[in-house]
Amino acid sequence: MVIESYTHTRRLAEYLKMSTMGQSEIKQRAEKVVPRELAYINQDGKVQNARELLVSEGLNNLANVLIPTEVYGTIIEGAEPYRCMRNVLPIFEMGAEILKVPYGETGTYAPVVSEGSEIPIQDQTYSVATFTAKKYGVRPLITNEMVADAKFGVIAAEIRKAGWRIENALNQAALNAILLNSGSSTTNASTTPLPVLGQGIGAVANQGFHPTDIIFNPACYGAVLGAFTSVFTSTADKIVQTGQIGSLLGCNVSILGVQYTGGTYNWGWGTTGNVGGIILDRNSAAGIGMREDIQVEQYADPIRDLVGLKATARFDAETFLNAAAVRFIY
Repeated sequence: MVIESYTHTRRLAEYLKMSTMGQSEIKQRAEKVVPRELAYINQDGKVQNARELLVSEGLNNLANVLIPTEVYGTIIEGAEPYRCMRNVLPIFEMGAEILKVPYGETGTYAPVVSEGSEIPIQDQTYSVATFTAKKYGVRPLITNEMVADAKFGVIAAEIRKAGWRIENALNQAALNAILLNSGSSTTNASTTPLPVLGQGIGAVANQGFHPTDIIFNPACYGAVLGAFTSVFTSTADKIVQTGQIGSLLGCNVSILGVQYTGGTYNWGWGTTGNVGGIILDRNSAAGIGMREDIQVEQYADPIRDLVGLKATARFDAETFLNAAAVRFIY
């Protein structure tokens, strides 16, 4: 398993430590720990070497350039390992709080047109998905005592978790929308997950869609991994060694470990009726409306105001055609 290096997190902790030093100490420290090739955009909008920023006006550049940049980088670094739904579903930029996205029905065909006749306007029935942006926010658990005691590594780790929490909120909103409105299901997958999974892919295709993705609950993903341990093929051997499926039965594979709160179903595995996965057509099942992606709310002093730091985002998730998603049930 690859261990994340958390480069931004470590760099933020280092810069916070430097903010307690004098200029000569900052210069010495920068020469020891800051990579020569590292650069930032300074207050004038120009790219400048990090060491130069620290050597010239260390405290000023720490407060106005380096620390704010690494706070944001650390939050995004925390979100990155948990990205799932934004990698699966189409994202629609929202220019206002509400966005209406039209979508057509499935299974329509081009009509026969006689030679010389006018081609008719597309006559399929259109519906509209309404995205209403909701604000999600988190304030990292940073106390005055943590700042006073110079626990900069802990502070940076807490900031990283803020990105994780917002990304999981996005995942949860999308899961709630898709699962609650999914059209049909395949069952009895407890003992033979792979064949029943194949049936689900067929069910999506049979309803006029192109199955592109499988989103697994982690426990179900583990059960599918286990199904390969007794299969002696080059593909199975690779899966057993890496623990990663990559693609399965022609579909992209994702793992989603958030809690489902939409009602009706249970997102899990091992108990009769649990939904262990969703098979979907990413272009027809649902979408994400993004009003504002993850950002740091403005704060006056990035060194002293860490206790009040807030990370926010505004988005919504809505379904399109219900039959484009099929549940995979234990």
